[in-house]
Amino acid sequence: MSIEQPATSPATSATIRPAAHQTSVPADRVLHSGNAGFIIARNVQLKNEFRTQGRKFFFDVIRHMNDSDLNGASFFAYEELFGSRDKLHWLINWNTPNDYAISLEMVDHDPKMIDLLESDIVEDDNGRGAWGRMVVEGSMQEKILVPQHGAHDEHDEEEHDSKSWVPTAWRQSSQPRELQLNSANAPLVVHRVGSAKHEFRKEARYFAFAWQDLVNSKLTGRCTSYLYEETFGVMDQLHWLVHFASFEDYEALRRLEQRDPDFAALYDKQFVAKGKGGGTWARTFVDGGITDTLLVPYQLQD
Repeated sequence: MSIEQPATSPATSATIRPAAHQTSVPADRVLHSGNAGFIIARNVQLKNEFRTQGRKFFFDVIRHMNDSDLNGASFFAYEELFGSRDKLHWLINWNTPNDYAISLEMVDHDPKMIDLLESDIVEDDNGRGAWGRMVVEGSMQEKILVPQHGAHDEHDEEEHDSKSWVPTAWRQSSQPRELQLNSANAPLVVHRVGSAKHEFRKEARYFAFAWQDLVNSKLTGRCTSYLYEETFGVMDQLHWLVHFASFEDYEALRRLEQRDPDFAALYDKQFVAKGKGGGTWARTFVDGGITDTLLVPYQLQD
């Protein structure tokens, strides 16, 4: 599958390079949000005084990890837009949890990696130190995202990805695979997180897929959404990665949600059975528990 950006909205593609430019792994082997079976979403807050130095350090690490070609794993780096200043994000894509051991081996035994992680690279009034002094203490966090599976497959006639831990997310979308946007070829990615109420965990997933189906059917070539479940973390916390070809396409989705009759019908639909008291999608999620973070790929220098 090619990871070139679909041909839409030239204004954005001319100014923001998708994250694929961060890796030297051949395009047909790159893992991304659509074909990975196990994704680590990591973020960290840089200290103000080390905002430039911190960026250089972390992206030197990422470049080295990508160049090492760890069984096709990809390490994509993003900056948070319209959110916390100097907060960096990674989407680390693997086939299976077992592949994560490859990176642990590298951290322990690769000379360049050891040098990057252990050398005194920070210098200020308090002396010298390693990379940990560049970040706000306790701010590095990780979530494990696994493609939501078991109830929705738009491409069940096609062979499953043999290397993947679970059926991969590209199968969720009715869009032709060659037109799907993902974390490798999209210049803009919205990471949406929603906390489903335990009582309505199944109903919340039905809504999540129904919303996603509408987005994917109405904005083919402009937007692709995939749904994931948080694993080894918070129960019933759902994640969407919504990929856009441009800011204009993000606005197109916003207009659809406000004006399209199919979206209006979706939001009015009774997802909760009468036996449980009835209710729309709004009853299935924790109030105030849905957040969006707009991510833009970090632009590496040539």
